[in-house]
Amino acid sequence: MKYVPLAPEGYDQRYQTELNTIISELDASMMKLDTVNYLSSTTDSSGNKEQTGAIVLQSPDGTFYKLQVANGGTLSTSAVTTDQTSNPYV
Repeated sequence: MKYVPLAPEGYDQRYQTELNTIISELDASMMKLDTVNYLSSTTDSSGNKEQTGAIVLQSPDGTFYKLQVANGGTLSTSAVTTDQTSNPYV
């Protein structure tokens, strides 16, 4: 997770540049309205998954399900657990 740095007392061009970079990176990873959005996984240089996008849906009974797609396009779901604040771990 990226955090916005604390503001300096006076204007600092390096601070503003870093802040602009962080905001641009965060904006690029957000879902947008009226545009095509997609989720994908990324891998490191060894081929290990670093980050995987997910869509989680909640059923009427409160259970959370993660939507998955296979290489051939087949869709499936799997139940995911929740923490004490009911946010699903994906």
